[in-house]
Amino acid sequence: MITLRIALVSAGLSVPSSTALLADQLGDEARAQFAASGTEIVIEHIELRALGNDIMQYFLTGIPSPALEAAHSTIADAQGVIAVTPIFKASYSGLFKSFWDTVDEGSLAKTVVLPAATGGTARHSLAIESIRSLMGYLKGIVIPSAVFAATADFGSDATLPNRIRTSVTEFVQLTGALAGLPLEPVQAPVAAAHADAPVVPGAQVDGALVGENAPFDEAGGANSGSFFGVARGGVSPFDEPAAKKSSHGFSVTPFSQMLQNLQQS
Repeated sequence: MITLRIALVSAGLSVPSSTALLADQLGDEARAQFAASGTEIVIEHIELRALGNDIMQYFLTGIPSPALEAAHSTIADAQGVIAVTPIFKASYSGLFKSFWDTVDEGSLAKTVVLPAATGGTARHSLAIESIRSLMGYLKGIVIPSAVFAATADFGSDATLPNRIRTSVTEFVQLTGALAGLPLEPVQAPVAAAHADAPVVPGAQVDGALVGENAPFDEAGGANSGSFFGVARGGVSPFDEPAAKKSSHGFSVTPFSQMLQNLQQS
């Protein structure tokens, strides 16, 4: 049996920390979903708060401490990385960026990355896109869905557990596919009352438009997207017969189709 290694990187500064809390919730969900598929995993935690002095000394001397070397080894050996940072002034924290600056370029090659962030209000949610750029520069394979949690989301937001579940499902499926595991794609949950009803573009499910005519919702679209490989002009990096072309000139490949393409390649 294959044992997958998952690195859980948290840049929370306070104790207790909402960033560490979100990281733990993502790790727990990943552990549960991998266990349900019969896959053994090892989750290794990297708390950047404890590495602050080591990171600074690395910039001053160019020599990594044993603790920082251990963190680098954890990243290099991982098949998946869950990276969580607080958002300060519309960007990831300096500690988060400084840690990844000590990591070799290309260190995340063939590694699946789930980006997540916390912030004071939902207005900071789009700042999570900057994490995608950073992880992409390190050659990481970033999943379509990211998770942003505002302070008010903890304990009172009924959608946060669902958003965590959606993102972790993509993370688990893509990590498993790249590792050669026979995991079946999990479809996004549908309201129970409409589980057997066909989804018609422009129709309403529980009062919300679905399909091609659905308006873009910042909270849902930014944090729980289900598509990967969007390109302008009808050309998708994962263009397959099952890909859908919208009236806006975009070609979109469903995430489940992308997984099947990976498993067949």
